[in-house]
Amino acid sequence: ETEEREVAKKVLGKIENEDKWFDWKQIKCVFTSGGGFTADAYDLFIISLLTALIGRVYYPDVRYYPDYYCQAIGWPNTTYHTSSGDVHHVCATKWSSQIKWLNANQPGWTLNDALMHAPKDMPTNSDYALKSVALIGTLVGQLSFGRLGDLLGRKAMHTATMIIMIVAALCSAMSYGTNPDGVIGTLCFWRFLLGLGIGGNYPLSATVMSETATAKTRGTYVAAVFACQGLGYLIAGTVCLILSKIWDGKEDGRDFLWRTALALGCAPPIATLWQRMVQPETERYEIMVKGEVGKVAHDVLGASEEEAKRLQVKKKPPSWSKFLSRFGWPLFGCASTWFLLDIAYYSQNMFQSDVFTIAGWLPAAATMKGVDEVYWTSRAQLIIALGSTIPGYWFTVATVELMGRIPIQVMGFVLMTTFMGILAGMYNELKTNQVSNFIALYALTFFFSNWGPNSTTYILPSELFPARFRSSAHGFCAAWGKAGAIIGVFGFGILKDTPNTNDGLNTALWLLVATNFLGLICTYPIPEPKGKTLEDIGEDLEDLSGMHSLAGEPSKVKGDLGTIDVQPEPVTQSAPAPVPTIGMA
Repeated sequence: ETEEREVAKKVLGKIENEDKWFDWKQIKCVFTSGGGFTADAYDLFIISLLTALIGRVYYPDVRYYPDYYCQAIGWPNTTYHTSSGDVHHVCATKWSSQIKWLNANQPGWTLNDALMHAPKDMPTNSDYALKSVALIGTLVGQLSFGRLGDLLGRKAMHTATMIIMIVAALCSAMSYGTNPDGVIGTLCFWRFLLGLGIGGNYPLSATVMSETATAKTRGTYVAAVFACQGLGYLIAGTVCLILSKIWDGKEDGRDFLWRTALALGCAPPIATLWQRMVQPETERYEIMVKGEVGKVAHDVLGASEEEAKRLQVKKKPPSWSKFLSRFGWPLFGCASTWFLLDIAYYSQNMFQSDVFTIAGWLPAAATMKGVDEVYWTSRAQLIIALGSTIPGYWFTVATVELMGRIPIQVMGFVLMTTFMGILAGMYNELKTNQVSNFIALYALTFFFSNWGPNSTTYILPSELFPARFRSSAHGFCAAWGKAGAIIGVFGFGILKDTPNTNDGLNTALWLLVATNFLGLICTYPIPEPKGKTLEDIGEDLEDLSGMHSLAGEPSKVKGDLGTIDVQPEPVTQSAPAPVPTIGMA
């Protein structure tokens, strides 16, 4: 063995021996990485609670307006065309039915009361853009910041993503324009930038936590970081509940509500930004990527500064061809299962409105004001989150080091396939005559996706690859997941909304059954990393042995693990190997 490798083994050995479950260093890392993930979930989830309100403010359905009001504000009293040209609504055609409902349920109503009950009529292109632009930004951020995390360091890039999220969240709340399309366009611009920060946080949070933890605690702590996604869901729903009560009945309350909710997305990253800025780079990155063996030996083993300088090693250019030849199949397994999982996970929202309506949790849109709709939608989402989604995350935290990652992933895909198959085969019967069973199956599908592949697809890429490629590989796999999410949201949504809705929905449900089953099959190439060190899994020490010392004379590193003789090899002058990109920008 080379002396550099021997020193690195002793340094990493001491780190691995610090395997207390409640190690303060690891707890602080969960706080900083989890804070970013809480913001990720909040910012991605909050828009689904606010889209209907934004649509009511800027694109009201004029069919629910009285004819005289349409004329007064200049709306055509024949046909109303949205900017995309896909909706043709005759103004005031539903006004008479709305009057009947108001007379029966809100005696003494005013014109303003009636106008506040008009549902959204947002053009399809604006609706799709608002829902998807952050996902697209997330995909780009996962690829770009994942690669930069390997090239420039985890600490610097993790800090950068948090700053981007803070700025973009605040600016999202200040989206203005001269017309509704201008407001939505500005909002989409800032949410794309917000997505960049969110996307970068995926690989960086996972990588930092994985490299900070030990083999005995790594799975638990990385799962705990991911479980902060559930905290983000909880905070988003709670914030919307509180704001809907604060702004209910107040003039311009609807506009202030959605802007305030978006602005509060900056709170979690602000709370953890300073800790992220002062937290040092991970020892594994310093040794395996930067070659700072001596610096880490000084910090961990107590070597003198002079001795540490002599142990510097020159970084070796990474070889993508070598990486793919050794880790290509695990990379394929992680990317494909995350892609398939997110198709199924995100497309489950396509029949969420059915669940809420059947359960009586969400009244008809025209019977609510915009602020009321935010309240009832947030309440229904919180019931699902508290009853199934959030417990699933923490079941993974509690069992991942007992069961292992692969058994949890297999279990989740099997049960998701089973529950989705029952929903597909008995959809009409369940939602008509077996409402409680319908809701239970829906909740169980979410529960076992989180106590299953939704958690493990995040954990595995942070463990299975060498340090030089760890952040890039995680970002690559996560980007495939977001591509699946985009397909799940829009591809399956379009399929659901075929002319014959029931046939379209049943077809989509059966496709989701097949998607979950394919995810089970694609788990096969992924090895189980439970109980193994990152260096054993990623063969990092084999790679380190090829580095060259920058010193030209022997040295001794004295520390609390004993004295290590270092006989550095002479520095050789060789041209760096070319670096293929394999599409990871």
